[in-house]
Amino acid sequence: MKQEKMRQALSAAKHRCDEMSKKLTQKRMQILEVLLEGSRPMSAYELTDAYNDVAEHPIKAMSVYRILDFLVSVQLVHHLRSANKFMACNLTHGSHIHQLSFFLICTCCQRVEETEASQNIVDALRQHIDNTQFSLMNSQFELTGLCRQCQQKRTEGTNDSIRCSRLAPDTTNESS
Repeated sequence: MKQEKMRQALSAAKHRCDEMSKKLTQKRMQILEVLLEGSRPMSAYELTDAYNDVAEHPIKAMSVYRILDFLVSVQLVHHLRSANKFMACNLTHGSHIHQLSFFLICTCCQRVEETEASQNIVDALRQHIDNTQFSLMNSQFELTGLCRQCQQKRTEGTNDSIRCSRLAPDTTNESS
């Protein structure tokens, strides 16, 4: 991430914490920065290793877990439960409101795209939830599939497609 974008993202994160009367400590900010720099979601241990590679003073995994709990609680980081990994929220890249988040997770390369549902979808789901008198505890969906690049690799038959085909069934040659 470029310096200016990183500065803006960290400023947005600090502003978010200030609005919630929460403190974004230096270590919390540094962990968030490692997530922002990363190109893929990271487990707590991967994050610990990445942090310790660049930090003057190492941090223990238990501390990273506590920091991640805080960052998730203030909606600066998402916990992808299906993979037990964490990623920086799009909020840090530009303001948005968490209503219903969709995470499109590539089962081959592990790339994740965060997207928001349209207001019509949110309204329809809320109505259905209200009608069933169900109390929603989590408003994020994790959808798995293949990203465009991995689909293309599979079609071209490159070496990476072998790894992808083990993770996601190939339906291109199935007969009806």
